[in-house]
Amino acid sequence: MLGVLLINPTFGGASGSGQHVKQLYEALSGKVNFEIWDAARVGFLNLPMLRSASFYFRCLMRKVPSGVDVIHIHQPKLAGLFREGYGKLLTVHGDHETELRILYGPISEPIIWYVNREMRKADTITTVSPYWAKIRGWTWVPNMIDLRWADSIAPAGADDFILFVGRDSPAKDYPMFKRIAELTFKELGVKSVALGPLREDTEFLIHKRVPREDVVAMMKRARALVITSRQEGMPSTILEAWASKCPVIARDIPPLRALLDEVPDSMLLFGGEGEALEHIRRVGETAFRESLVNAARERVKEFDSRRVSEIYHRIYEEITRR
Repeated sequence: MLGVLLINPTFGGASGSGQHVKQLYEALSGKVNFEIWDAARVGFLNLPMLRSASFYFRCLMRKVPSGVDVIHIHQPKLAGLFREGYGKLLTVHGDHETELRILYGPISEPIIWYVNREMRKADTITTVSPYWAKIRGWTWVPNMIDLRWADSIAPAGADDFILFVGRDSPAKDYPMFKRIAELTFKELGVKSVALGPLREDTEFLIHKRVPREDVVAMMKRARALVITSRQEGMPSTILEAWASKCPVIARDIPPLRALLDEVPDSMLLFGGEGEALEHIRRVGETAFRESLVNAARERVKEFDSRRVSEIYHRIYEEITRR
């Protein structure tokens, strides 16, 4: 049986990459002997700006367990952890260059140079995004969702609200969502909920942090999931919304337009706040809403974790045969 070391700071939890790793582990555990290096097992310094670096250096000091054939890393910035004598697979969950430039501006360039140099050590690079697969010449392995898990969750919360899900990061552009939320309340009387950022609540917008199960439960009652990100790969939240029959209204950025090309009629894209409002208005119409969510629900079956994980299994086998 193949031995694979999975390296990612998170395993499950609220993180999209953490969910990806956990679902991969669960789907292939009967076919692959997995070892996990995550923050809970390896440790890190819980201090701002030091969490990622301390996790990296703790991993660097560890010995690869016996029986490992492939090292599978899920963050480009951790590509320096590849070791000689093992198969090397890197999975990218967005685009590191774009995100680093959004977060750090010009000072990101030396970091990008270093990360790109280390990434070249990989035997194979996969990405969850069809757009970045084409642009970078990587292999597209889509993001995944455990549909049995999603289907087992009952709806919860009030009806008819707009939902934002994401960390409080410039890449997610929460301020744009807040503007859309205020406009939606003024024009339609519909309130909004932001899951992730903890800010002061207003008449039109409340903020929470909840377990992932509760996110899906709320999607099943929401009018729509609104995504305002400047940069994305193939977000887990979109798959969860499709599985929950929650309309997806997303910013028109190249990665999400490419995803819509792969999965036609699955979501609505907007350029500015006014267009987002019109989409929010439209998904309040029952016939239109049902057409949109039923098409997405049918296509999300292609991304069930049991199907997608088999692609990784084939890649592991190919790498070990080289």
